[in-house]
Amino acid sequence: MRFVDRKEYIYDSELFRRSDTQTALKIQAEYVKRHSAVPPPRFFEINRKDQSYDDLWHQPVDARMKFDRQLDIPAINTFLKPDWRVTRLGLVPQRRDNFWLSNLHLQEYDYFPNRGDLVSWNGYRYIILNASIDPTAYWQQTNVWLGMMVECVVAIQGDSRPVINSGEAVPAELYDTKAKASL
Repeated sequence: MRFVDRKEYIYDSELFRRSDTQTALKIQAEYVKRHSAVPPPRFFEINRKDQSYDDLWHQPVDARMKFDRQLDIPAINTFLKPDWRVTRLGLVPQRRDNFWLSNLHLQEYDYFPNRGDLVSWNGYRYIILNASIDPTAYWQQTNVWLGMMVECVVAIQGDSRPVINSGEAVPAELYDTKAKASL
């Protein structure tokens, strides 16, 4: 989703032009860029217009996921305490991470994180659960927010083992030529 499509997060342009607001936004952007991982997390914006997309599970119904853009945006990653779930395999931790994104970086890349978009970082594929602004992220008593917290979880199609290159198909997605030839 484009940054300007979310009207509820856009603020008064006169307030944005003030020098103290500009200074605060630049300091926050520099802080995020300086403390971001190298290479930065890669955000995959899902193309919701050209494919059938399940509204309940926020997953594409098509055989392959289609992306509009792949953006390397500086972000600070924080790990949360694992959320333990009982499954058929027993007690399994659900890995949850948060990514802190700067307002100026989001404007620069013209991107707004949306539920269902993917993030590839440190060998893991994450799916975005929620993008929200922390109440302490506002500049003084203004409506200008300095950064946004993106809550992620390891994607459904992944597991706890890292995937080195998310562009390559996993073994379950590879085409089995021997099985098709015997038919």
